[in-house]
Amino acid sequence: MFGKAALFLVLGFSTIFMVYNANMIRSTNNTVDLYSDYYQRTMANHIANTGANIACNGLFLSPNWTSNMSNTEFNGGKISVYLTNLSGDKKRVVSVSEYMNMKDTVIITLQPSNFAKFAYYAAQMPGNLYYATGDTVWGPMHIQGKLNVLGSPVFYGKVTAQNGLKYGNSSTNPKFYGGYESGVNLPLPSTVPDVSSKASSGGRLISNKDLYLTFNSNGTVTYREGSSGAFTTVALSTYAPNGVIYVDKGNAYIKGTVKGKITLGAGKSSGAGSGNIYFDDDIRYSTDPESPSCTDMLGLVASNDFVIRDVPATKGDFTLHATCMSLSGGLTVENYNSIPYQGAIRLTGGLIENQSQPTGVWSSSLNKVTKGYNSVFKYDTRYMLEVPPAFPSTGSYEITSWLE
Repeated sequence: MFGKAALFLVLGFSTIFMVYNANMIRSTNNTVDLYSDYYQRTMANHIANTGANIACNGLFLSPNWTSNMSNTEFNGGKISVYLTNLSGDKKRVVSVSEYMNMKDTVIITLQPSNFAKFAYYAAQMPGNLYYATGDTVWGPMHIQGKLNVLGSPVFYGKVTAQNGLKYGNSSTNPKFYGGYESGVNLPLPSTVPDVSSKASSGGRLISNKDLYLTFNSNGTVTYREGSSGAFTTVALSTYAPNGVIYVDKGNAYIKGTVKGKITLGAGKSSGAGSGNIYFDDDIRYSTDPESPSCTDMLGLVASNDFVIRDVPATKGDFTLHATCMSLSGGLTVENYNSIPYQGAIRLTGGLIENQSQPTGVWSSSLNKVTKGYNSVFKYDTRYMLEVPPAFPSTGSYEITSWLE
C-alpha cells in the first residue's frame, strides 16, 4: 500500500507542477505581451505629443506657421501634423503618431491670445506707486517691469512680472494666492489699428471731435458728437452695427448701463488733450457680470488715460464693468490728491495700462489710503474664451483645449 500511495503522490505532485509551470509560462508570456503593448502605446503617445508640441511652438513663434510634417520619422515612429483654421481666427492642431503596431492622436484648439485675458496689466510701474494694504486683484496679472508692493495687498490670480518684486518696507507681505512668476516678457503694442479700421468699416467712426455717450439698459445709446447740439437716442446696433466705435483725435465721455457687446476706442492727435476716455458715472452691465446668464461685454481702448471725473455722480464707490486698455497712460482719478477718501474703484473685467496711475494718497502713518480711492479689481472669467469685438490681441496664440 505504501508503494502505491507513494506512486500516486509523485504523480499528483508532478501533475500539479506541470499545470503550475504551464500557468507560469503563460503568465510570463502574457506579461511580456502586455509590457510590449504598454511600451508601444506609451511611445505612440509620446510621439503624438511631440508633434503637438512642435506645432504649438511653431504657432507661438509665428502665427502664420504651417505644418510640413507628414509621416515624418521620429524616435523609431512617424508623426503627421494637420493644421485647420476655425472661425474666430482659432486653429486646430491634430497630431497623429504611429509606433510599431500602435497609433495615437492628440487634438489641440488654439485661439489668438488677447490682452483682455488679464485682470490687470502694466507695461511699467513707477517707483513711487505701490499695491498696498486694502488693494485686491482677482484674476491674472502682469507687470512689464517690477511689481511694487507695500503692506499686504492680495492677489487671487496668477501674477507674473518681468523684473520681480520691489518691497516698500521690511514688513511687506503680499499674498499671492494664485501663484507668482518672474521673468515673463510681454510688451504692450504702440498702436491698435484693428479698432479704428473695424469702426470705419461697419462700425462708428467719429473724427476730430468729442463723443458724449450714455449706455441705456434697454440696448439703446443716447449720444452727442461734438461739444454742442442735441442728444439723440438710437439702438446700439444701429449706432455701431458691428459693435465697434472709435473717436479719432478726440475724447469720449461715457456712463450708463451696457446691454450688448461693444468696443469703444479713443485715439489721440499729435498734440495733447485727446485720446482719453472719461467716466461721468458708473459703467455697469444690464446683467450682473458674475451671473452665468450675462452676455453683456464692453471693451475700452484709450491712447491716453481713463479718467474718473470729480463730479457728484462719481462720489463713493465707483463701479466699472469693462476690460480697459490704455496705450500710453492708465486709469486715474481727477483731483485724486485733494478729494476726501471715497471708497473703492470696483472694476469687474480687466485693466491694461501702459503705466500705473495714482488713484489715491497713501498715509504711511495711518497705514491706509486717506484720499481718492482704493482699487478692488475682479476678473471677468469670460474673457479667457471670449473678448469684445476687435479688442487688441497680443499677436500670439494660446491653447484653450488639449485632448489626448
